[in-house]
Formats: sequence, structure tokens, C-alpha cells
Amino acid sequence: MELKQSQNWFYGVGIGFILLNAIALMLGFDWLGVVPIAALVLLTAVFRSDLLILLLSFIIPLSIEFDNIGGGLGISLPDEPLLILLTATVLFKFIIDGNYDYRVFRQPITIAIFINIAWLIFDTFFSTMVVVSIKFVIARIWYITTFYFLTVVLFKNIKNIHAFLWLHISGLVIVVFYTFVKHSQYDFAQIVSFTIMQPFYVGHGVYAAALAFFIPYLFLNVVYAFRLKIPSWLLAITIATLIIFVLGVIFSYTRAAWISLAGGVGLLILIWLKIRFKVLIMALPSLVLLIFINSDEIIYRLSLNKQNSSEGFDRHLESVSNINNDVSNLERVNRYVAAINMNKVKPFFGFGPGTYSFQYGVYQEPEFETPITTYFGDNGTCHSEYLGPLAESGWLGLFTFLAIIYVAYSVGYKIIFKTQNIEVKILATSTLVGLSTFLIHGLLNNYSETDKIAIILWGSFAIITALKQYHFEETEG
Repeated sequence: MELKQSQNWFYGVGIGFILLNAIALMLGFDWLGVVPIAALVLLTAVFRSDLLILLLSFIIPLSIEFDNIGGGLGISLPDEPLLILLTATVLFKFIIDGNYDYRVFRQPITIAIFINIAWLIFDTFFSTMVVVSIKFVIARIWYITTFYFLTVVLFKNIKNIHAFLWLHISGLVIVVFYTFVKHSQYDFAQIVSFTIMQPFYVGHGVYAAALAFFIPYLFLNVVYAFRLKIPSWLLAITIATLIIFVLGVIFSYTRAAWISLAGGVGLLILIWLKIRFKVLIMALPSLVLLIFINSDEIIYRLSLNKQNSSEGFDRHLESVSNINNDVSNLERVNRYVAAINMNKVKPFFGFGPGTYSFQYGVYQEPEFETPITTYFGDNGTCHSEYLGPLAESGWLGLFTFLAIIYVAYSVGYKIIFKTQNIEVKILATSTLVGLSTFLIHGLLNNYSETDKIAIILWGSFAIITALKQYHFEETEG
């Protein structure tokens, strides 16, 4: 009897909605049909936010950015509405429901993130463009809440870490094949490589950075397939995907990505050699001092390189260090000089989060300007994940960002060298090496404020925190 009543309710509501939708269409209201979908998404966000996070991981590589939807606003669809919804869900879980594992707040990476976001919020009050800074901070908050705080508790089940990574990889595979098909029509020529991956990625740099991050995960799963007990069918898929991603990075013609992978290999070798984190940290000041002492000689050597970016992998790679006549490299130097000049003017507070593109023009120096120099921020930003925060939020903005990175590597290294769980060890290693590819890439480009990279950056911190919180038992490795 109850089943029959339920069926009657179901059919009644369904028929009623169809009739209501038909009337709405006749009256010109064509948006009513999305209401059930929106309601379903909302219910999923509240009761099964884990499913939406995994869905986001898949659809973000496939999302398309629309620059102007009215009022000068842009949006990335379909991921940004889901991001906003999940941010609201986190607030619901924190404030109303109280259903959250607050132990995450005691983790060192979380504390470092809180300090950084607190400084950005405080710094907004001193911004030269308050509205721009508010938008920037809001975007940073919804990235952190979704890709870090919600994702950390999702990773309480270690299988969800693999699901999160593989779903993102699957979305990227589709983009790579799409890019290959289009690129093959031009014989994989470099001249078209810069935008051939559109509309999914705005340029080859962010596309290559995303691919490079996942290569260590795929590679280590292949190398340790036997110890990880990976089935043969999955191993075959992993090998094929690894080859696809490597080719994707190669034919992206992104020099920064090539360098970042080389740096990732270097870090992996150091980990295999059991070089401890504190040794690397102690060696870093010596390296910086060595570069500073020999800076004149280094600049002289670089000035001798006149190889422009051109067809051919060897010549294209050689042009990385050309600061003599390579326009792309010279424009980066111009943006770096502008950021440093901005920091000299406002060293403590900076010009405000997110303001570099609008403010750097007058701080460029004529001797560093190039044929592609612009004063309106319409041709890239600072091209550095480090000088950007320095110009926008001062020394504390940069230091608090670097503190997150330092803590993440400190915790990650502890997991690698102290755990006996091979799966945890490999996940921590691949995450740190993958994160290194992004951070090295960040010396030459800045993409962390885009959804395509934010999920990778904050997701990496979430993986390390989750491994420490839920899957790490300290033993001598």
C-alpha cells in the first residue's frame, strides 16, 4: 500500500512538473527545466559532497572559460558553479552541521594555510584596488575550502586519493587526444602549439604544467607496480597514459615544463639516495649565495646565447637561457623588474592581492621593454608564482606562501622516510615530485589562481595532510 502511494506521488509530481515546464516554455521561461538538475546537485553537495569533489576532478580539465558573460565578468563552466556550491557546503558543515573532522585544523599545513589566507584578508584593507583584492581573496577561499578542506576528509579513504588523481588524469587524456588530433593537422608544428589546446586550456603553459604534475605519479606506479600489486590491465593503462602525457608535454613546446620535469627527476633521485630534507634546506642558502657571487659571470654567459625560440626541440630548449634577443624571455625579465620595483614602493603591504596586472605598467623600465610589452595587463601577469605575491602582498605575503610549501615538504619527507607502508610512501613521493614540477614551473609562469592548477596545488597539500592525519604510522624506514 505504501509502495503504491509512493508511486502515485512520484508520477503525480512528474506529471505536474512536465505540465508546469510546458506552460513556462510557452511563456518564454526556458530555464525551468534545469531546476531538477540544480536541486539534485544541491542535495548531492549537502549529503554526498565527496561525489561532487570527484566529479570536479574529472570535469575541471574539460571545463571551458568564458571571458565575458555580462558586466565584465567571466566564468568557467561547468566547474565554477560547483565550486561555489561546495564552498557553501563547507561553511554548512563547519558552522551549522558541525560534521567535520576538526583534527585537520591542527595539522601544520592547515595552520600555514590559515596564516597565509589571514594575511591576504588583512592586506585587502590596505589594497590600492579593494574590489579587485576582495574578488581575489574570495576565489582563493573557495579553492582552499573545496580542494583542501573538503578533499582532506575525502582522502580518509586512501582509495579516494587514487580515484581523485585518476579521474583528473582521465579528463586530461581526453584533452590530450583532442590536442593531438588538432595538432596533427599542422604536422605538430611549434607555431600553432601555443593555443592548439583551446578551448579547454587557454595556453600551452598551463596545459603542460598540468600534464607534468601527474607524470611522477604514473611513473612511480609503473616502477613499483609489483610491490603495489597493481593488476596487469591497470599497469598497461598506466604505461600507455604515461607515454601519452610525456608526448603531450614534449609537443606542447613548453620550455618551463621540460625544465620542471628535469627538476622533478633530480628530486626523485635525491629521495632514492635518501638525502634528508634538512640537508636540502641547509644546502639551499649555499646555492643562492653561490649564484649571487657569480651573478655577473652568469649574466655574461646568458647574454652570449642568441638562440631564439624556434622549430626543433634542441634549439627551442637552448633558447630558455637567451636573455639577449628572445622576446618571450625578455618580457619575463621586464615583468620581474616591474614586480621588484613595485615591492620597493610598497614592501610591507604590497599593492593588494590580485592587483599586479592593473598596476605594473608604470613600474616597467624602458630599457627592459619589448615589442610585446603592454601597460594594461592583457598579455599575461607576473610570470612568477613568487614575485607576484611579493608585489601584491609584500614580504609577508611571499613568506607565508613559502611557509606552506616548506611545511608541506617537511611533512612529506617525514612520511616518505618514516613509513613502512609502500602505498603511502609512493603517494607521498609522487605528490612531492609532482608538486616540485609545478613549483619549478612557477619560476617562469604563474597559474595557481586558475581552476586548472588550483586543484593540483591545493589538492597536493590535501594529499600530504591526509596521509599524515589518517595513513601514517611512524616507524624507522
